[in-house]
Amino acid sequence: MKLKQYLETTGTSQATLADALRISQAAISRYVRGERFPDRNMILKIQRATKGKVKPRDWFEEEGEAA
Repeated sequence: MKLKQYLETTGTSQATLADALRISQAAISRYVRGERFPDRNMILKIQRATKGKVKPRDWFEEEGEAA
């Protein structure tokens, strides 16, 4: 599941996720828009914060591509 889809599906705000990850809401916004790519450590933190719904492989798949 892409990060944007996770936020929309769960109703989680960018600010709430940012607080959980101890990063700025602007950083989450850039990840969602594809303007910035998280490093490996942040990808794993996002996986934990989303309870495994946003997996590391999700960052490398194109929209509509199945793993």
